Formats: sequence, C-alpha cells, structure tokens
Amino acid sequence: MFTVAAVLAATVACSQEHFVLDTTFRTAITQKAVNSVQPGADGTLIASGIMRFPGEFSDQRLVRLLPNGSRDPSFNNSGLGGGKIIPWEDKLYVDAGLIRRILLPSGNLDQSFRVGYSTIPYFLIQQGGDYHVFPDGRVLLTGQYLLSDTVRGYEGQYNLVWITNTGYLDTTRTHRQANGPLWEFSEMPDGRFICTCSCSQYDGQPVDKLFRIEADGALDTSFHTDVNYGNIYTYSPLADGRVLVGGNFKRAAAPDEVLQLVRLLPDGSLDPTFDNHHQFGIGELSGIPKPSGIIPWGTDKYFIAGHYQEVDGEPRGGLSVVDSTGQLLPYFENCTPGPFTYYGQTAASFVGIAPTADSTAFYIWGNYVGYNDGTVNDTLQRFVSRVYLSDIHTGVPETPPEAHGSHFSIQPNPAHGLVTFNFETMDMGSKGGTIKVREVTGKVVAILPMHGPIGQQVWDTRSVSPGTYLVEFRDGKQVLHTEKLIVQQ
Repeated sequence: MFTVAAVLAATVACSQEHFVLDTTFRTAITQKAVNSVQPGADGTLIASGIMRFPGEFSDQRLVRLLPNGSRDPSFNNSGLGGGKIIPWEDKLYVDAGLIRRILLPSGNLDQSFRVGYSTIPYFLIQQGGDYHVFPDGRVLLTGQYLLSDTVRGYEGQYNLVWITNTGYLDTTRTHRQANGPLWEFSEMPDGRFICTCSCSQYDGQPVDKLFRIEADGALDTSFHTDVNYGNIYTYSPLADGRVLVGGNFKRAAAPDEVLQLVRLLPDGSLDPTFDNHHQFGIGELSGIPKPSGIIPWGTDKYFIAGHYQEVDGEPRGGLSVVDSTGQLLPYFENCTPGPFTYYGQTAASFVGIAPTADSTAFYIWGNYVGYNDGTVNDTLQRFVSRVYLSDIHTGVPETPPEAHGSHFSIQPNPAHGLVTFNFETMDMGSKGGTIKVREVTGKVVAILPMHGPIGQQVWDTRSVSPGTYLVEFRDGKQVLHTEKLIVQQ
C-alpha cells in the first residue's frame, strides 16, 4: 500500500490520511447488490452478487470487470455465483446457494468438481450455508445436508459436512449434526472454527448461538459466549485466540443490551480492554443497522463495513475504522454512499473493502448508487468503487500562508480542459518555485515554473485521465501549499 505521506509529511503540519475516490473506475450495474469481489493481478475484478446491466432483462451473478469498471464480455455467464468468492490455485470457488468451482479466466464451470450434481453418492443438499476451502482444495460446508452413507453410518440430516477436492462426500471425516442449521463460520489461526447457528445443540451437547469447534469439527467445550438471541454476521479471528464479532445479538447475562461489535477473549467472554458498546445508527435507511464485515487493516486497525449511517452518533456511511482498543477513528467521517431503493427498501451500505492485487488502492462494494469521498461527489458510482489512500493536506503549513499575505487558488476546480494556478506569496525566494501536479499514487504528471512571488500558470488537464490530483506550490525547499484538483471528462 502506498500513500503520498512521504511527499508531504516533512512540510505539512496538519495532515490526515483520506480515502480518495478514483473516478476513472465506474461500473454500469443498475441493480441490486454486489456481495463479494476478487481482484485479479491484471487489474480486472471478479464480482459476485445479483447484478443487472443496461439493456438486459435478467440478473447476472458472476461477472468480470475491466480495470475501468466496465464489464468484460469475454467472461462466460455460467449462471453461478451470487455469494462469497474464495480463490484456490488458478480457480475460484463461488457460493451459488451450493458450492461450485469456476475455472478462470474463462468463467467456465470446473467439471472435475462435482458438488451440486444429483449423481453425487451419499449426499443431497437441502439448504446451503457457509463454506471454507482448505489449501488442498477440500471444502467444509455448513447448512443442512441429507447423507446416506450406510457403510460408515452417516444417515439423515447433517449440518457440518466435509467435501473432497473433487466435490464428493469425504468418507474419511466425521460429519456433525445439530438441531438447526449452522450459518457463518471462520477459521481461526490455530485451525479451530468460530461458528454461529440457529440451533441449541451440536453433536448432542448444548451450545450458545456463537460457539467454537475444533479443527476436526468436535465441539470446543472451553469456549462459552452466552449469546442466546439475535444474529451474527461477521468475524475476524486474531492470532492470540481472541475474535472480533459483528451483528445484532444479546447475551443471557444481559438480556436488555444489544451488542453490535465486540471482541471476545479466548474463553468466549467479553474483552474488557475493547470498547464493546458501539451503537450503529440506521438513519433514513430501511431495515436495521448492522456491521456485516470486519476486515483487518495492518496490525492495529479494522475496517467495519455494513448497513448503517452513523456510529455512536458520528456520521459514517457504511464504512468506518476502529483501532485495536475499539476506538472509532476519523476515517470515512465525511464519506457517504448514495441511496439505492429497490421495491420500497432503501440501502446505502457496504459489504466489504479489499486491496487491489498490487496493493495500490482498495475496492469497496455493496448496495449503493453514488459516492461522496468528502471532496468529490460522483453520482455515477454504482455498487463497486475504487479508492486510494492518500495523505491529503487538510489544513495549512505551520505558519498559515495568509499570515504573510499569501494566496493560492485553482480555477476552475473541478476542471475540464485548461486550468489556471494562481499564486501570491512572500515566502518564495527571488528564484521562484515550481508547481507539481501528482496523481494520488504520488506520481508526478506535470511540473510548471513559478517565476517570481506573484503570477499564474495555465495547464491543460486533457493530458491526463479524469480523476483526483494533488497540486503542490513549492519554493524549491518546501511545500508552501497543497490543494486537491478534480479533473473531469
């Protein structure tokens, strides 16, 4: 990941990392939601969800987007997808209500993997749930499945089922039963799994709505969360055995308190060193507020994606960041996704955020139309966007330019065609200075001279792609002023 911090940090006293919208990336999706993405090394992006495109009368569930966000027509429409995507070797597992494996880059179905076919012996899918892919291609499934392996004694309904890397029931593993479906689950660093369910018993033993199992699927009886009501949508297991959990749920010990974002200790109790009492507000959106994705960012921060418009009364449009103690950080405080209404239900939410394959930017996705990054309000953003992390100058140098009669401006801004950089400063030496125009990546795209302390320079923005740029007014030794320039088509 890169920032422009190295450029500005030495000279700008008041700065803040900011997620800048890349307006060169736009999709043509008209409805309804993107649920998962997988960035490609070549700049393309696989998107899974329920997606409609202009001129089409049926939904697409798995598409490939080109680096500018347009749809790649060469990618095969298999009719599969819609849910979670997990890459494995040169293939892609996709959730289509039942797990399937897709070949890349064509999009064709991998015929060597057979889950979902009615000819699979011993195995019938009743209700899909979540899935996990192991390094060797084996799959662990939750949900409800009817097994008929009379030789090994697995007959009837099972809720945790092991599948081989060719898509058949794994007859070497112990399949597990519950008195209700198992839903989302996530592998922990030690190989165990944290699980949520609509059950009260697992393997014949009582369990909470949130429980932990061993690597072989056996119940871990040392872990008790006391969660007895509500829904859990996302987890982020930590290396030390703790786990971050997001949703809307209650514990038996505190039946009146709704928890939405907590950190659990290795025994399942609430971690007192974390702020476990954040409240997510829905604002004017439909439904209930909820965090639906917890994504680690580095070693000490976490993205919280979801369906909400505020956190603890602070404005956040479906994306926020907390630190390792749960403190809400100022990222995304001025960023808002536009609302999308479908059959009377209004959403403006995010499902997740993930870095591009080269770690130079992030993709954000979910259910929204339009996005405002705090400076640029791009009404043409739809369901997937790309943002850069930059150390944007948010204030002034240690001594404000205005204190010395200094003035800087860019006209017009946003710009299309010619733009004028105006400057008037007593801080610049007689030899003059330079104006540098940078991409948000830090790459310099133009250098213009400033002859003397007062004057102007004209630059043709048609020489660069539309997007967000940083303009630095420099005297040769330091940055006198930095301003954001928006270049439009």
